[in-house]
Formats: sequence, structure tokens, C-alpha cells
Amino acid sequence: MKGRNTFTNSEINEIRSLIRQRTNADPSRQKSIRAKMRRIGFYGSDFGIKDLQLSDLDNLIKSGRIKVIGAPLSYKNEVTASQAPISKEIPKPSLSGFRKFDPQTQLSSILPDSPGNYIVCLRKGSDLPEIGIEYEVKSFQGLRVIYTGIAGKSLRKRDYRQHFNGNAGGSTLRKSIGSLFGYKKIPRDKDPNSGKTKFSGQDESKLSDWMHSNLIMFFQSNSLPEKFEDQLIREFNPPLNLSKNQNLVNSEYRRALSILRRPK
Repeated sequence: MKGRNTFTNSEINEIRSLIRQRTNADPSRQKSIRAKMRRIGFYGSDFGIKDLQLSDLDNLIKSGRIKVIGAPLSYKNEVTASQAPISKEIPKPSLSGFRKFDPQTQLSSILPDSPGNYIVCLRKGSDLPEIGIEYEVKSFQGLRVIYTGIAGKSLRKRDYRQHFNGNAGGSTLRKSIGSLFGYKKIPRDKDPNSGKTKFSGQDESKLSDWMHSNLIMFFQSNSLPEKFEDQLIREFNPPLNLSKNQNLVNSEYRRALSILRRPK
């Protein structure tokens, strides 16, 4: 066994939180989240589990393969204690809490270095590159919503540095928009077999310029970005949100975009 099979209640709650983050995170973030779980002493491989879910952790505790020390809680009460207080004790985020960020006129320092949610909109008069398939959009503060996402650690680093100034290898938003433009994908890593791709330096530069000129972002710092993300996807049905979006409206557009995003 690489890790441990005995944890405190606080450690179990932290592991639960990391599982939720990993489940909703981009592949580029999942590795760092798994590393945090291992630092606590939890290795899914110790229990023969590859794609760990909350239900797997609950079953390990219930079966006794994982022991929880501390306050004497039953299995049923432990699950309730780790889930119920979240919605009662932490204020639910609302749409009124979003602030506007214009990458053309504002410095990234106004973005908080903390977790949160963001909504990406087209500027007035702007549109996504045409691919021959119509899509529907909803508006937020008078602008058309095309994408919503979460920053698990830092809105400043995730939104501004990775989306507006990074490369497609670390930003699903950049990957989607660049794919709509038809930019050629190249390997992101030294190992071309990793399957991770980005665009050439020239195309990434053009993409950054386009995003600064055509997009506006709204952001809100909060401690429940994963939970709020589901609400935002249901509310706005953004055409560039592929994961977790089951709305039949724009389904044909999302299928076409998924194909365009594939490595050539």
C-alpha cells in the first residue's frame, strides 16, 4: 500500500472536496488534484480504483476498507455531515454578484487570486467564426453568452493568463475558438503520443488578439464554483460548453465543434 487506510474526519472531508474538483476539472488540472490527495495519504490504486468517484469513497468507508477516526459518526451521519452543511452555511452564489472584466481596457489585477466562476460573452457586434451551423445564445447584462467555466484556485491565473494569453493546450475555451477558425493543431507536449494539442505560436498569437478584441468576461469569486457551474450551464446553455451540457438546443452545433476539436 502506497498510502494509508485510516483518516480523520477532516481529512475525509478534504478528500471529498478534491474528488468533486477532479470530477469537474479539465484534464490539465486533474493531475495536480490527484497529487493533493496523495499528499493526504490517499491513493485510489491502493483500493483498485482508477476513476475515483464520491460513491467509491463512500463504499470504501461503509465496507470498512477505509477507517475514519475522530468524532464517532455512523456512515450515514458522516455523509450527511459532509454534504448538508455546505448549502446551509455557505451563501449560494447569485448572478447579481458578477463583475465585468474588459481585457482591452482593464488590468488583470482586478481579477481575484481566488476560486470562482466566470461567464464569457461576445462584445456587441462580434460573433464566433462560422462553421455552417446556426446556434442560439442567451444574454447576460446585454451581451451574448458563449461559455461559462470555473477557476478552482485563481480567477486571475485561470481566466486571464490561460484563456486570454495562454495556449490551447491549457484552455478548452481557446481550443474551441481556434478549432472554429480551423487552426492546425500541433502536439502540446514533447511526447506527441500524449494526445494533448495546441496551435502554432503564430495562430495562438492571432487567437489572443481576437479574444481581447471580441470577448468580455464576467467573474465572481466564491467557494462553490463547481456547484454554481451546473446552474450557469442550465441557465445560459452556452454553445461552447460541451461537458455537462445536455440541452437539446445547440446539440448539433456542439457535436460539430467536438469533431473540429479532435486531433487531426
